[in-house]
Amino acid sequence: MTPVHFTPASSRGWIAFSTESRVLVVGASVDDAFVEAVWSALRADDALQRSLDLLTGKGLSATPPFALLDWSAVSGSLRVIVRGDVTVALTGAADESLSGTGVSTWIERLLDEVTSAVVTVDGALAAETPALPLVSGAAWISSLTVAVAEPTPFAEPTPVAEPTPVAEPVDATAAPVAEPTPVAEPEAPVATPTTAEIDIEATVSDAPSEGIDSLETSAEGYDYAFGDTMYRSVADAAVRDGSEEAPTAEASVDPVGDHDGHTVLTSDIAKLRGRRRPKTQAAPVQPAAQTVTLVLSNGAREPLTQPILVGRSPSVSQVSGDKMPRLITVGGADQDISRTHVRFVLEGDTVVVTDLHSRNGTTIAMPGKEAQKLRAGEPTSVIVGTVVDLGGGVTLTVDED
Repeated sequence: MTPVHFTPASSRGWIAFSTESRVLVVGASVDDAFVEAVWSALRADDALQRSLDLLTGKGLSATPPFALLDWSAVSGSLRVIVRGDVTVALTGAADESLSGTGVSTWIERLLDEVTSAVVTVDGALAAETPALPLVSGAAWISSLTVAVAEPTPFAEPTPVAEPTPVAEPVDATAAPVAEPTPVAEPEAPVATPTTAEIDIEATVSDAPSEGIDSLETSAEGYDYAFGDTMYRSVADAAVRDGSEEAPTAEASVDPVGDHDGHTVLTSDIAKLRGRRRPKTQAAPVQPAAQTVTLVLSNGAREPLTQPILVGRSPSVSQVSGDKMPRLITVGGADQDISRTHVRFVLEGDTVVVTDLHSRNGTTIAMPGKEAQKLRAGEPTSVIVGTVVDLGGGVTLTVDED
């Protein structure tokens, strides 16, 4: 469990919500409905997206200042999103300080090897109390410290030794026990019926003659009473559409056995059903969906599940669609990179890159092709393996997970 400690605020403090893997500090007046909505969003599987949707639900101009921290105990990475008058001081492999003062949207960073993060609310007055733990809950704070735990290495399971079989003691003086000899069961005699036991006359019964005596038979049989009997083969009686050719007489006659050509055989029915039964086709196997990822120069990986804006201090002027863009800050104070330099978006299965009228432009290099410079404001489709160069040694590579 990652320890979180806070210093209470005596005035002008912000409310902080803390769970086992993320912290949200908000500088706004709150009510019961807002508290319940934030608490539900922070405990969801897609907590980052749901929290941003909640904060920006009334538009960017009405979005309150906030600081959102999300860390992973497995990889040890820390994601920090800052907006407004709040500062996050990071300690680790490289100390860094992030502030949202003067930024129209927010600043978002994904960092590795961070050991602690201190969130300080600008202008808040701290109460004269020691730092208090905040594992899971909410409190009004002036500052807050998160001690990010180091990633836990995977431990190999200890093999369990199989039990050694224990030999039963053998009494050498005991006489061996002979196995019982199986006794064959006597076969039941089969009774052979004799001629005296069978009453042949008892098995014969007279057929009813009522109604039959009134009909006189002739050499032609009973056709005089019912008319000539009409015979049709199974193939002729089968219902067929216009496109199906009529079967020949040879096909409808079974050459094997005593077949008069008019009797309905099960083989004929099976053949007719086989002609009319549609052939089943196996459903095509759909390939597993791949997740497109942007690999930054420092090795960080950003999934392209929503539009991404990259620059020295990116901001959002307008939002199109139902997803808020993710902001990635790169380059630091490098003036070769514009504040909002380039945009990445996934349209269907295609990655589209757009240079947002940057100062020094954007260059792309697709696999097996020469590098080319993007036209400002013109969306360009790229493929996996494309390297997008913003200048100043900052690159982003399109990859798949």
